[in-house]
Amino acid sequence: MGKKIMVIDDEPDVITYLTTLLKENGYETDSARDGVEGLKKIKENRPDLVCLDILMPEKSGIGLYREIKKDEGLKGIPVVIVTGFRGDEHPLMDFKDFLSKRSVPGPEGYMEKPIDRQKFLEIIEKNLG
Repeated sequence: MGKKIMVIDDEPDVITYLTTLLKENGYETDSARDGVEGLKKIKENRPDLVCLDILMPEKSGIGLYREIKKDEGLKGIPVVIVTGFRGDEHPLMDFKDFLSKRSVPGPEGYMEKPIDRQKFLEIIEKNLG
């Protein structure tokens, strides 16, 4: 069996795209449409890696990221941020920098939408060995 990856995004098309891409490359997938559902599924069925959107309803990706990285049982799970939030569109906010200054380590990977398939798979492979 392949490594399991949890995709958490509020856009159904993104979930479908990423889970299909990951399955085609030998990974098992699960998904959630917001941070509340995502945290529940992560705790119930610990994935090997989490792909996480930042801007979502219920619980933001930033809030969920902090919870994962502060939880002793979950903090070892690599997190790859996959977001439509672009630093060049919002020069005052750099999420990579923002996350790394919040008493938790920065994410293991960062990918802006639209997703470059090859770069995305390279980030996943790098984090799963």
